[in-house]
Amino acid sequence: MKSLVLTTLIATLPLIAAPAFAADEINVSNGISAAGAPLAAHGVDLVTLVNDGNPVDGFATHSATYDGASYYFTSAANREAFEANPAAYLPQHGGFCSFGVSVGKKFDGDPDQYLVADGKLYLFLNADTRAAFLEDVSATSETADNQWSKIKSIAVGEL
Repeated sequence: MKSLVLTTLIATLPLIAAPAFAADEINVSNGISAAGAPLAAHGVDLVTLVNDGNPVDGFATHSATYDGASYYFTSAANREAFEANPAAYLPQHGGFCSFGVSVGKKFDGDPDQYLVADGKLYLFLNADTRAAFLEDVSATSETADNQWSKIKSIAVGEL
C-alpha cells in the first residue's frame, strides 16, 4: 500500500508543484523552494533592494509566494510590505534583464545589477547591459515594455 501511495504522489507531484505562470514568464531558479514554488530574484529581499538600494539575501523563514514564484525577505515586516503591495517591489519584465528584453531576449536578471527609476525596479544581466540601459532609460524601458508583451509567454529556449 505504501508503494502505491508513494508512486501516486511522485506521479502527481509535478502537477501540484507546477507554477501558475506560463513558460518562463518569471525569472526563477531551478528547483522549488520550501514554499513549493521556484525561487525568484535569486532570493534577494526586494523590499530592502527597492527601499534601501541594498541587495541583501532574504531567508526562507520569511518567504512569500506570488504569481507562482517564491520570494525571500530579511524580516516578517518586509514580507508583509511585499504582500501588501507586490507591484511596488517586483522587478519589471518578470525579473529578466530589462535590456535583454528590449532586444527580444530573456537573460538572467542579477539583483546586484539593478536600477530603481520612476518607482520601478529593473534588473540586468551584468554591468554592461545596465550601462546600455542607462544610456536612455526612458526609450529603452518603453521598448522593453513593448517587447515584453510579445515575448512574455515564450520559453527562453525559443527566443
